[in-house]
Amino acid sequence: MNDTLQRRPAPAYYPWLVAFVGMFALFLSNGMTATGITIFDPPLLDEFKWPRGDFKFRDFLNFLVTASISPFIGILIDRLNPRYLLMTGCGLLMLGYFGYSMLQNGASPPIIQAIALLTAFGLAGVVVVALSVLAPSLGRNVSIVIAVALGALGFYLYWQHWASDALKQVYVIHLLFSLALSTSGSMTVIYLVSSWFVKHRGLAIGIALVGTSMGSAVLPFLNPYLIEAYGWREAFRLNAYMPLVLLLLVFLVIKGTPAQSGYTAVGQNQALGDLKQHGLTFREAIRTRTFWAIGISGFLTYYAIFSFVQHFVLHLNKGFGYPLKEAGPLLGLFSIVAMFAKLGNGALADRIDRHKVFMACLVIMFVGLVGLASMKQEWVIGSAIVIGLGWGGLFTLYNMLAVNNFGLREIGRINGAISFMESIGVGLGSWVTGMLFDMYGSYQVAFIGLAAAVFLAMIIGTQIRSEVDERVLSG
Repeated sequence: MNDTLQRRPAPAYYPWLVAFVGMFALFLSNGMTATGITIFDPPLLDEFKWPRGDFKFRDFLNFLVTASISPFIGILIDRLNPRYLLMTGCGLLMLGYFGYSMLQNGASPPIIQAIALLTAFGLAGVVVVALSVLAPSLGRNVSIVIAVALGALGFYLYWQHWASDALKQVYVIHLLFSLALSTSGSMTVIYLVSSWFVKHRGLAIGIALVGTSMGSAVLPFLNPYLIEAYGWREAFRLNAYMPLVLLLLVFLVIKGTPAQSGYTAVGQNQALGDLKQHGLTFREAIRTRTFWAIGISGFLTYYAIFSFVQHFVLHLNKGFGYPLKEAGPLLGLFSIVAMFAKLGNGALADRIDRHKVFMACLVIMFVGLVGLASMKQEWVIGSAIVIGLGWGGLFTLYNMLAVNNFGLREIGRINGAISFMESIGVGLGSWVTGMLFDMYGSYQVAFIGLAAAVFLAMIIGTQIRSEVDERVLSG
């Protein structure tokens, strides 16, 4: 009996259960590393007195490394069961938050030494994957020797130059977060969720991506109370238990893709078999105009949105005098708006041309950023709501465009390369905006730059189109 005939439809509830588990994975991976964590910025800066630009370099470092390793993590996504990657990311998030709770100048706490060691050898493991692609003639054993030597060198350099400085300990934790984001972030989740759907894929992706907004809605609302009641260190420790719960959930519930579980996807053409048989190879994709249009417009848009998100609490708290208990919920309001926009636009893109929905969301986000750049206090909340409406749709659409326009055949590598460009934008946005604030004493110049970036993304986005025949997928 052939592989196609052995497969059967999954229980009706199960693909949607996968989408909701993906939602909780993104709730933690994005919220705990990129958005919700910003509520801790004011108490950290108050205690350690770091310059804002130096402190926000952590985000550039985090996303630069995330970007650099994304293409190679994409190879693992194409080859491994995604449940193992999700579980790995959960463990790394938990360890990183325990590390944050132990920050100190002077002697490096043992847990941060462990983080440095794990990070050095984790990144060295990515080197093995990279060498297998870039220099296959070396062989696995030579690649492993090179990786071990690099891991040992990395830990030695940490011990010699960074161990006694609390800010450098923050940098090490965010290097660990780059591994967590790469393994349990949107690349893995979107691949897993998309593999379970042909019909309703936009809605399913929207459900999963709601998690990214949940993280920046729930955590900024919850953590000011934890910080006030227990202090920021204990608040970090309490947050660290959430990834442990998710790790257990993934272990108990997630089986992998339909092909790995013996099922077919929702709405799948039964004659097609594994959806990974359909689509462009990585080499074919990078020769298309669409690939570069998605990647470059994504770089510009992610530059703008993560700069906004990672500085919004500071802008409200230090610029307009909002206390944390008000600034946190306002970031939460933006995130709730974005959450519903992700869900709504995902469903809408199942019904009408997704490229038109994508362009409309870019226009909406641009209008919101123009309002933000006015620096008028009476406009700041309304501008954040409009930005959330545009960004929520864009976050869903960027992921949907990559999957639907290229197919699942080598989507791990394709999405990894696109994520490389997007992650560079994320890291640069936060860091450059912090430096511009230090230079001008205001966010206005930086915010004008964000609006200009999205305007350019609108122009480039007109070049995106589908590169595969999607009709063959449907049953």
